[in-house]
Formats: sequence, structure tokens, C-alpha cells
Amino acid sequence: MKITTIRDRKPPTNHLELQIFLEFVNYVRRFIPNTAETTGPLTDLLRKGTPFEWEERQQVAFDELIIFLMSPPVLQIADPSRPFEVLTDARDFAIGAVLSQDFGDGLQPIAYEFRKLQAAKRNYPVHGKEMLAIVHALKVWRCYLRGADVTVRTDHKPIHFLRVQSTLNPRQIRWLDFLESNFHYTIAYK
Repeated sequence: MKITTIRDRKPPTNHLELQIFLEFVNYVRRFIPNTAETTGPLTDLLRKGTPFEWEERQQVAFDELIIFLMSPPVLQIADPSRPFEVLTDARDFAIGAVLSQDFGDGLQPIAYEFRKLQAAKRNYPVHGKEMLAIVHALKVWRCYLRGADVTVRTDHKPIHFLRVQSTLNPRQIRWLDFLESNFHYTIAYK
């Protein structure tokens, strides 16, 4: 697809045009940081029974996505001989992560992963959302991360102590079991 085709694209005027645009964005989402958060105002229009009313927040999201789509990807190719770093973050409505490696000149991104949270998961406490972000990222990138040294960085300090807590709920036990049985990782506070 040529840059001019993307640059000159008009905003969607109905649900179908918006779906087509978002399908294309979804295809390249691993190259776009904060995809779930950026597309949020657009995906909200696709909820059942929601009238198609294009407002300023949809236009801002659309413009941001167009800029990302016109920018060249700056992702590196993963080197299995180097350790990996996963930087995670959880917000009220989305979780995200960046897979990186240090190639001698600082950390370079390899992939991005972002997901909008379903209604039930929005009710998780902060540490639950942060842990969900870690588990989701490691599941998505397990083909890179199994058998490799992985440092997971989170901005939520209590996650660092999850392994030594005396009481865990069933979900936390399941998540820890998944992490412990599949990855050689350390959790660090960023």
C-alpha cells in the first residue's frame, strides 16, 4: 500500500468502512505502540446498537493511526542468543507490552502487544491487571521466550513480591503456575 493512499484516506462514514479500516490496523498492530488505547474510541462505535457519530475523539484516534501507518517500522529481528526484556503496563481499559532486546546500543523493540480489556477484566484490582499484562505478553511471545532469559519490567512494585505471598487467589496461582512452568524470568520494578 502506497503512503499517499494512506495519507489521503478519508475518515470512515459508516460502520462497515470503520470495520474495514480497523481490520487493516489489526493486521499491522504489532508495529503500532498502544494500539488498543488508540483504537478505543473507534472500536466503541462498533458496539451493538451504537449509532455512528464521528466526533473529535474518533478523528484524533484516526489521525494518530494514519501517522503510525505512514511511519516505517523500526522493529528489530529477535536474536535468540540475547536475553529478552518485556516491559508491561496496565491501564483502566487496556493492557500492553513491548518485547525488546539490547543489541549494544540500548534496548530496541522487537514487537508490541496491546489489548483492550473486556468489561469483567476492567474490574480487576490494579495488581490483577498488571499481572494479566505480564501473563498475556508472555503467552503471545512464548515462541521467543521459552528457554531464554527474560526480564519483565512493571511499574507496579507489589507484583515483584507475588512469588513470596502467603495467600494467592486461584487466578494468581494459575498465572504463577503458567509462568513458572514455561519461562526463566525475573520481575523487576521499572
